[in-house]
Amino acid sequence: MATFALITLPLSGHMNPMMAAARALMASGHRPVVVGPPDLVARVPDDIETLIIGERDFPTGELDRICACLSRMRSWSDLTSMFTLTARLSRFYLRHLPRALEQIGADGLIHDQLEPGAGLVGRGLSSRRFAHISLACALPMNREPSVPPPFMGWKYNSSAYGHWLNAGYYRIVNALLRPQCEVLAKGADDFGLSKPDGLEDWQQVWSVDDGISRTTDLAQGLASLDFPRERPPVYLGPFRDDGLCYPGPDTIAHERDGRPLAFISLGTLMGGRAKVLRAMAKAAIHQGLQPVVVHGGRLSDDSAMPAGTIARDFLDQRAVLAQASAAIIHGGYNSTTDAVAAGVPLVTVPIAFEQSAIAARVVRAGLGCKVGAVGPGLSARISDALGEVMTSESVAKAARRARFEALAAPGLDGLVAAVDGAISLPSSGYRTGANRGRVGLGAPVAAE
Repeated sequence: MATFALITLPLSGHMNPMMAAARALMASGHRPVVVGPPDLVARVPDDIETLIIGERDFPTGELDRICACLSRMRSWSDLTSMFTLTARLSRFYLRHLPRALEQIGADGLIHDQLEPGAGLVGRGLSSRRFAHISLACALPMNREPSVPPPFMGWKYNSSAYGHWLNAGYYRIVNALLRPQCEVLAKGADDFGLSKPDGLEDWQQVWSVDDGISRTTDLAQGLASLDFPRERPPVYLGPFRDDGLCYPGPDTIAHERDGRPLAFISLGTLMGGRAKVLRAMAKAAIHQGLQPVVVHGGRLSDDSAMPAGTIARDFLDQRAVLAQASAAIIHGGYNSTTDAVAAGVPLVTVPIAFEQSAIAARVVRAGLGCKVGAVGPGLSARISDALGEVMTSESVAKAARRARFEALAAPGLDGLVAAVDGAISLPSSGYRTGANRGRVGLGAPVAAE
C-alpha cells in the first residue's frame, strides 16, 4: 500500500474525476488523502480521507466566496478575481503542501494539472523515491507551439504562421497570469528547479505547464478530443465515480411525450443562464426533440423553459445521454466527454474558460458543430446546427469511432496501473543546480 496526497480544485468538474480516482486507488489497496483548505475539504465525500491545511490563508467560507465569481464570469472584475485566485492557490500549496506530505507519510503526489504550485512541489521532490503524477481533469494544459492556448477556440495549425500566432497569445496569457507566474518562479527557485536552454521567450516564463509531471502525466479524456501533440499526456478515458448517485432516466419517464430526447446542459457553473438554456430548448423542439435541461440547481424558475421541457437540478448524465438522440451543451470537458462516449451528435455553445477550445476540437474531430453564444437569433442558429449534425453521415461515423475509443479506454483501471508504475520509477533527476536543494520534505516554502 502506498499513500498519495491528492490535490484538486474546488469545482465539481475537477473534483468528481479526482474523487473517482481516489476511490479506485482505495479499492486497489492504496491510501489517497485529499489535502487542501477547509472549503475544499468540506466538499470531499466522507469515505475519503482528508487533511485540512492552511486555515489562516483560506479561512472557512473564503474560498467559496471567491469561487462564486466563476459562475458569473461577466466582467473584467470577475476575470481578475480568477487570476488572483490562481496565484493565491499556487502560493498556498507551495507554502503548506511539503509539510502536509511529511505529515501523512506520502509516497507520492497526484495533482490536477491546473494547480502548478502543487506540481512544482512534486517536481522538487522527484529526486527522492517519490512519485509525482499530474492528472488533466479538464482540457490538457501542456503547452506546445502547434497547439493553441487552451482558452482560445482556434483551429489547429502546425504551420510557421500557426506557431507565430500561438506564441503571441501565450505571451498575452503570461501577462494576464503574471501574479501566478511570479509565485511559480519563486517556488521553482526555492526547489532548485530551472528551465532548459533554447526556449522561446513565452516558454521561459514559469506557468501552469511547468507543474506537469515529467514522468507520469495522465489525462482523464480521449485523444479524439484533443489536437495532435508531440508530447501528449496518457489519455485514459473518462473517470466516472459510481459512488455518485444521481436520479436516472426512470425519474423523468412520466414527463416523456414520445419524442426523442435532446440532452441540454451548461454545466454546474453556468446553469443559471436561462436565456441560453431557453434558446437551446427551443432549438431542440424545432427539430422534433424533447429537451431535457440539467442546470445544476442554478435555474431559479423551471417555468422559464418552453412547454414540454423536462428540467432538473441533476440527472445521471451518462444514463440520459445513452437514451438521447443529440446533445446541446456548453463544451465543458466532462459533459463533452460523456456525450462523445455515448456516441451522440453534438452542438456546442461555448461561454467561458476553455469551452471554445473544446468546441474547436469537437469540430476538428467531426463530432459536431459550434455555435457562438453571442449574437441575434441564437435559437435559430442552434436549430440549424442541430439539424445538420443529426442528418450528417460523417458526424455519425465520427461519433461511432469516438465511442469505440471511449469503450476501449482503460479508465480508472489504467489510472491504477499508471500509479503502480510510478511508484517503481527511478529518480527523475529534475532537481538541478549544485547545492540547490534547500527545501526538504516537510519544510514550508515561503513563496510570497
